[in-house]
Amino acid sequence: MPETDLKPNRANKHEARAFLLSSIVLSAAVFNIAFWYGVTGTVFFEHLFHIWIAATAALVATAFVPHVSTFPPFVSWRGRFVLALPTLWLLLEFLTGPQAQLTETQVWLLWSLAVAILVLTVPYIAYVLVVVTAPDIEQLRSLRLGGAVLGIALLTAVVGVAIGHHHPRILTCEDFEVAGDHVPANCTPSPKKA
Repeated sequence: MPETDLKPNRANKHEARAFLLSSIVLSAAVFNIAFWYGVTGTVFFEHLFHIWIAATAALVATAFVPHVSTFPPFVSWRGRFVLALPTLWLLLEFLTGPQAQLTETQVWLLWSLAVAILVLTVPYIAYVLVVVTAPDIEQLRSLRLGGAVLGIALLTAVVGVAIGHHHPRILTCEDFEVAGDHVPANCTPSPKKA
């Protein structure tokens, strides 16, 4: 049987490669944010800045690419809109400033907007990375595999939050210190060395 023919539950090598790369890129994009959310119950500003710079770089780069009908969908106006959302969030944060006297409702609205932008933008940036780095992604035509990629990313996020929440069982305070990371108050003290 030729390699391009598909059996009902089998993928050809191009589709398998696209599935594997998509799963890795998307999972890697969400795990770090999910882990630290599990540790601290918040998303760090540096994660938001990473998302902002990735989205902004992709948005600016699309201005230099001529529109071609075969080019990935992120060059469309909808794709550019999603890529512009983190800049909108940053602009709103800049305009309000950390010293702003906001009502509880205004704080909640800004937080909700940031979460919505995060939820829309992170998967989309991961998608852009996959499309750019894996030209075979168009081979991933199976809805089952597409759903599996999203399922793997969601599972990775859940596991990341769980590991972050239960970090005292896995990591010590020294692990955080050596990494140069924030040392949580509830971390497990390092064992005394003899």
